[in-house]
Amino acid sequence: MTPRTTLNPHLVLGYLNIAPEDRSESLALLEGAATPAVAQVLEHLSARLGSADASVPELGTDELPVGEFDWISAMLRFTPELLAWHAGRNIPEEISRATLADVGRNMAINRRVHHRFGMDTYKWMNHLFSGRIYQLGRLQYLIHQPVAAIPGVASEEWILGIHIPEGGGLATGTVQNSLSLAAPFFAEHFPEQPVATANCESWLLDPYLAEHLDPASNIAQFAGLFTPYGSPRNEPTDAIYFTFRTRRMDNLHSLPRATALQRIVLERIDAGGVWQLGQGHLTLR
Repeated sequence: MTPRTTLNPHLVLGYLNIAPEDRSESLALLEGAATPAVAQVLEHLSARLGSADASVPELGTDELPVGEFDWISAMLRFTPELLAWHAGRNIPEEISRATLADVGRNMAINRRVHHRFGMDTYKWMNHLFSGRIYQLGRLQYLIHQPVAAIPGVASEEWILGIHIPEGGGLATGTVQNSLSLAAPFFAEHFPEQPVATANCESWLLDPYLAEHLDPASNIAQFAGLFTPYGSPRNEPTDAIYFTFRTRRMDNLHSLPRATALQRIVLERIDAGGVWQLGQGHLTLR
C-alpha cells in the first residue's frame, strides 16, 4: 500500500531540512514518477511504520534492482505518512521536525564524504521512518529491545538507545537537559512500551578514550554517565569516520592533528592499536 497522505514537495524538504545543494536532486526524485523499485521500498516502509521489527530486507532482484536512490525517493515520498503517524501519537511538531532533520543531515554528510548527492546511511534511516527514533534536545533516542544482555534489564524489556547526531558538542548541561526529556516523552507518547533504562554503543565509550582524555572534557564526562557492560569489540574505522568523516585507513598521515581528540585517535593507530566500540547503560530519571 503506497502512502495516501500528501504534502507540498517544498514543505517535505523543509521538514527534512534538506540543504540547498541537495534540494534540486531531492525535488527531482520526489516529483518524478514512482518506479516499481520505489514502490517496493514504499511497501516496506508502510509495513514497518510503528513496528518493532528493525530488520532491513534486501529488496529487489537482478531484473529489478533496488538501490540507494530508490530508497531516498521512497523516504521523501513517505514523509507525509510518517508525519501523520507522529500526529496520531500527539508528538509535538517541533520534535517531529528535529527528528526528521536527520535526513538532511545525513545527506549533507554524504556530500562531504563522497562529494555527491546521496545517502549511504539510508538503512539507518529505517529507524526514523518506522517511528522508532526521536531527537530530544541534543541526543537521539531509539526505542528498542536489547540485542545483548544488559545487567538488570530483561530481554523483552524496552530500552532507549542513545545516539549522538553530528553537531552541537556534548556540554554537560546540554546532555543532562536531553536526558531529562527522554523518560517523560516516551511515557506520554509510547505508554505501552515503558522504559527505565538507556544504553549507548559507541567508540566514545572505548575505555582507552576515557584513559587518555582530560577527565573534565565533555566526552569524558559523557562516557562517565554510563555503567559499562559486555566486552568492547573492535571497530577499526569508527573513530576515524566520526572524527574525520572518512573510512580510508591508507591516508591517515594527511589527516589533521589540531585537536586533542584528533591526536588521540591517530596516535593510537600509529602505535598499532585498534579502536573499539564500548557499551554502557544508565537509569533514566
